[in-house]
Amino acid sequence: MTRARLVAFTVLLGLTNLVLPKPLEARESNGTPAARILFSQGEAATKARKYAEAAAAFRKAIEADPDFVDAHQRFIETTRWEQMPASRTPTVPQLQELYERWARQYPKRAVYRWALGFLSHEPAKADAFFNEALTIDPAFARAHFLLARNADLRGDWVAQREHLTAAVESNPEDPQYLVRYAHAHRSSEPKRFQELALSVVEKFPNSPSAAEALYYLADASSNPERHVLFERIRSHYPADRFSYASLAMSVFYGELTAPSEALSLAKDMVKWLPNNKTWAQRVVHQEAVARAEALIAERHFTEALDVIEKTQRPSGSHGTMWVLLKAEAGAGAGQLDQVYTALLESVAVVPDDRVQAALVKYGAALKKAPQEIDADVWRIRDAKAIPAVPFQLSGSRDGKPVQLYDYRGRVVLLAFWFPG
Repeated sequence: MTRARLVAFTVLLGLTNLVLPKPLEARESNGTPAARILFSQGEAATKARKYAEAAAAFRKAIEADPDFVDAHQRFIETTRWEQMPASRTPTVPQLQELYERWARQYPKRAVYRWALGFLSHEPAKADAFFNEALTIDPAFARAHFLLARNADLRGDWVAQREHLTAAVESNPEDPQYLVRYAHAHRSSEPKRFQELALSVVEKFPNSPSAAEALYYLADASSNPERHVLFERIRSHYPADRFSYASLAMSVFYGELTAPSEALSLAKDMVKWLPNNKTWAQRVVHQEAVARAEALIAERHFTEALDVIEKTQRPSGSHGTMWVLLKAEAGAGAGQLDQVYTALLESVAVVPDDRVQAALVKYGAALKKAPQEIDADVWRIRDAKAIPAVPFQLSGSRDGKPVQLYDYRGRVVLLAFWFPG
C-alpha cells in the first residue's frame, strides 16, 4: 500500500468511526406485525381460559420481538394462572429463573429488568428493578408506568404524575399510558382530565383504553351527559371484547329506573356474555317486573303479586322497584297490613326516599301518624342492632389513640381505604 493510499484509508477509517451511530440499548416495543399476530392468538386463548396455550403463544411473540413488553406481561400472567390458579400472588420459580437467566444473557435489554420487577410482589423491591430498567433505557415507558402505580399506592402523587408523564412521552403510541395519565388529573384538574380522556378516544378509538376513558368520563359526569356516555360505550364497545364496557354496563344497569330500558340492556349483555348467570337472572327479573306492571295496570293485583313473589328480590335500585311494585300489588289486593310490615322492614334495613314515601302513604291508609310510623321503624332497628366491634387506632391529626367508644351516642362514618 502506498503512503498516499495509507493516509486516505486512515482518514476514511476515522470518518467511519465518527459517523457510525453508537449502538442503542434495546427499546420498549409495541410489537412487530408478526409478534402482534402471535399476541392476538394468545389473547384469544386467554379468553377461552386455555392458559397453557396462551402462554405458549405469548412466548412465541417474545421470540419474534424480544422487547415486546405486552407479550412479556401476558406471558407472565398466563403462566401464573396456568400453574397456580388458586393463588392471588403466585410465585412461579420457573418464571423467576427464566427471567434472571435472560437478564444475565441480555444485560442491555431493559425489558428483562422490568420483568423481574413485575414478578416481585414487594413494591420496594419491584421499584428497584424498574429503576434498573430505566438505567439501561431512561425511556422505557412500562417501568415508568409501574413506578407511577406504586407511587400512587404510597400516596406520592407528585412522583406518580412525573412517571406517567415520562411514560406518555416515551411511548405515545400506547394508549394505556395516556388514559392513566388522564385519570391522574381527575380530582385535581377536572377540565384537563376531560381533555386528556377524550383525546384517548379520538386517537385510539378502537382500543380497550378508549372504553376505559369513556367509563372514567361517565363516572365523573352527571345526567344527562352520564347517560349519553354510557350509551356510547354500549353502542361502540361490546362487553365481550372490552372489559371496561362490562364494568360500565353494570353501573349503567344499576341506574336505569325504567324496566324496559333495564331489560333491553340486560338482553344485550346476555348476547355478549351468554355464560354469565348474573345477567341471565337480570333478564328474568326485568321480564317479571314488566309483566307485574302490566297486570297492575289492568288491576289484576293478585296475579301481579304472585309474579313478584316468585321472583327473587334483586339488589340496588332494582330491589327498590321490586319492593314498591310488591307494595302496590299487595295494597290493590287488600293486604295493607302485610304491605306496611314489609315496607317497615325494608326502610329499617336500607333507607330509601321512595320506599319511605310508600311507607307513609300506606301507613296513613292504616290511620297511622308520621310519629307512629317513625317509632315503628326505630323499634325494628333497635331490635336488630348489635354493638360494633371495639377497636383503637392512632388519630390522624396528633397520633393520639382514638377508640370507637369515645364516640358513643354520635353518628360515626368509618372509611376503609385499601391501596391495591
